Amino acid sequence: PFIYQVAVDLGFSGATQLVDIAKTSEYQKNGEDMKWSPRSYEKNYKGIVSLREALIHSRNLATINLVNDIGLKTLIKRLKKYDIKHIPKDLSISLGTMSMSPLELAENYTSFANNGKKVKPQMILRIDQRNKTIYERTEVSHQITVPTQAYIMTTILRDVVQRGTARRARVRGLELAGKTGTTNNNVDGWLAGYSPTMTTVVWFGNDNNTPMHNRETGGRVAGPAFSHFYRSVLKLYPQIKRKFDVPE
Repeated sequence: PFIYQVAVDLGFSGATQLVDIAKTSEYQKNGEDMKWSPRSYEKNYKGIVSLREALIHSRNLATINLVNDIGLKTLIKRLKKYDIKHIPKDLSISLGTMSMSPLELAENYTSFANNGKKVKPQMILRIDQRNKTIYERTEVSHQITVPTQAYIMTTILRDVVQRGTARRARVRGLELAGKTGTTNNNVDGWLAGYSPTMTTVVWFGNDNNTPMHNRETGGRVAGPAFSHFYRSVLKLYPQIKRKFDVPE
């Protein structure tokens, strides 16, 4: 989603046509000729697919071609405003190889959920001592993009939950937006997303980094947990906001 937000900020739209075909890249590593032949999870090709559909269905090959369209140098430069610590400087970035903890991922997702403004998470809201407040949190934030561009991303990520890879995360009566992620050999299953008032990240995996079952994708394992969490929230707080605001 961070790559797609950069694309939207550069003037791409959800209807922009992307090429979803296989490509083999040749490169050298330690003096040895190497080949990189990535593929989509479904192991098929769509030919042409819209930017919206590419993200909704996690089309790896279309995303690689999108990065080529943006330009790798331009993309890396624009991603620096997120302050992501580990940004690979090659095309593997297209497949989500940026390394983040769940907390860091949640922090960066606030830029989609919060009208383009990224907010730093803080564990302590306030400290009171003898009926006196001796510490109160001050918000630390900076603007990543404008509200209209952030909302475009929200509509795409909402479709991911409605009819894409995060279908198992749906909750009746509550708008949710999010994106699944599955690492090589099903070692990690992710779902990062948000409601109109709350950002949530779910991670599944083994503590020793061994693979899970080969069918355990982010949508399959993290999606139901995400859904269960928000259904529980609705039971506890039925008055919470249910729909995303549409900016001017």
